[in-house]
Amino acid sequence: MDNAGTVVQQTGAKLRHFRLLKGISQEQLALDCDLNVNTIGMIERGQKNPTIYTLQRICDGLGITLATLFLYEDRTDTATEESIQRIEAVLRQLSCLLYTSDAADEL
Repeated sequence: MDNAGTVVQQTGAKLRHFRLLKGISQEQLALDCDLNVNTIGMIERGQKNPTIYTLQRICDGLGITLATLFLYEDRTDTATEESIQRIEAVLRQLSCLLYTSDAADEL
């Protein structure tokens, strides 16, 4: 896929993220933006390249700015993996401390 297609898909995924974050359906967003629900779906799936005007209308419906849309980077996978690794390390340390403490109590 070319860069333009990738940008369109990334933009659609970001819009979907913000819509779900707001807790509204495609139908509700379409009503809020005065757009067709099929248009919203196609944009979210990266099948339609929206104009800047359409993006502005969608952002208004989501309560975000165009800057927020374009600057947002979804890093949840990496952040989640790093968080899990840190939690596992702390749990291992706590487990060792508890084991050591229990052994000392038996003396």
